[in-house]
Amino acid sequence: MAPIDIAGAGSPSRIDSDRRAASTRGDESRGAATETKAPAVLGDDRVELTDTATRLSALADDVRAASGVDLEKVEAIRQRIADGQYEIDAGQIADALIRQEQELG
Repeated sequence: MAPIDIAGAGSPSRIDSDRRAASTRGDESRGAATETKAPAVLGDDRVELTDTATRLSALADDVRAASGVDLEKVEAIRQRIADGQYEIDAGQIADALIRQEQELG
């Protein structure tokens, strides 16, 4: 079975509108005299996530688990910028960008 890439599969607004439409249909059918049964489920259905989808899920978990922003560090940097004492190391920034690109590739 081919993997399914779930990145960008359906926007939340579309999902919500689909749910509302299904709910409306359900409300209408409740008033009907006949009872509708749910379709039978086949036991062979499977979903396989792509490597990208799995990595995105892991990253989302990491973000949720992150403790947040270090406000003290942010304020210290802000003060150094205001005082004209903040120096930028272009080589360090370039190295970090290269490492990040290699990790994503």
